[in-house]
Amino acid sequence: MPDPVSGAPPVVPPEVRRWLHDKYERLAAEEGQLAASRTSYYAAIGTVLITGFVVVLNYFLNDHLLLDAVVSFLAALGILISLVWAILLHRTLDAQRLWRESARQLERDVPPVEGSLPGTVLLRSGASLPYDLLRPYTAHAKRFARDSSVSWMDRLNPDTLSEVLPVTFLVLWILILGGIWLLAPP
Repeated sequence: MPDPVSGAPPVVPPEVRRWLHDKYERLAAEEGQLAASRTSYYAAIGTVLITGFVVVLNYFLNDHLLLDAVVSFLAALGILISLVWAILLHRTLDAQRLWRESARQLERDVPPVEGSLPGTVLLRSGASLPYDLLRPYTAHAKRFARDSSVSWMDRLNPDTLSEVLPVTFLVLWILILGGIWLLAPP
């Protein structure tokens, strides 16, 4: 951040910039691991609940009162778990974005390593992405930029895609809960 009076960048020693960049990198990696473990954990719970729903349908299809009660309980639990999962995942991925963006701004304003080391990465789509090897978070932001010339598949952000799963489970459970009460015999 520039000095408000002179407009000059602050004087931060190179070793402090490298330490800070490494710290942001570690924090972003920790948030990524946390998001992955939470997704595995909650996806497993969601799968067990769906399996329970199928078993309940099989065993209580002729006992409508019991079927309605058990499916309502499973759906309410599924809605609660999916909602918590979606919120936690969203917060974790936002924290990861915060640390990545902090590292990117540090690279832009006062790079952790002086100089430039140009390089080109060839993506699976065949597109080549030129970037500065000393600025990895700037390259990451450049890859996911909307105006990037790489294919749309390379621009898909996995963080955004991972948030689809808990919302899908949430909608599924809401539909199951609504369906069981709308289709229940009087």
